[in-house]
Amino acid sequence: MIYLIRHFKVKDISKNRLNSQEFNDWVKDYDNFELKYIDIDIPKDIDDIYVSSQNRAIKTAEYLNLTYQTSELLAEVGIKAFIDTNLKLPKWLWLSVGRVFWYFDFTSSENRSDTKSRINDFISQIDFEKNTLIISHGFFMTFLIKKLKSLGFTGDVA
Repeated sequence: MIYLIRHFKVKDISKNRLNSQEFNDWVKDYDNFELKYIDIDIPKDIDDIYVSSQNRAIKTAEYLNLTYQTSELLAEVGIKAFIDTNLKLPKWLWLSVGRVFWYFDFTSSENRSDTKSRINDFISQIDFEKNTLIISHGFFMTFLIKKLKSLGFTGDVA
């Protein structure tokens, strides 16, 4: 059985409209924002726990008092401003266009093929005979779930 947890929600109190430099700074800072912790029940029969190497996933695992190993393969897909401008755009627009650029490989950072390769590299490390818990990030997990379903895994996504 594989269990997936997205890191706890980030408390983002920064302004909504940002120019390109502010957006890039916000992306760098996002991993160190405070989290909105909640209590959740973790199954008792977990054999292996893998956690993204990014701070917000590690803080989630530590709050849950888990013994885990980190993996850079579980890190969120990077994003940066798609244009250099002083024009202040809403964060949702920076994020949405950045993800479209990722999808069509119009980015100088990680592209879709790179993400799929990372997912395959991570999955090759999992012992499917064991109960495994993974703590990672929303956008990345969308594609991790898609890959797991293609391998025959089923289950609910909340």
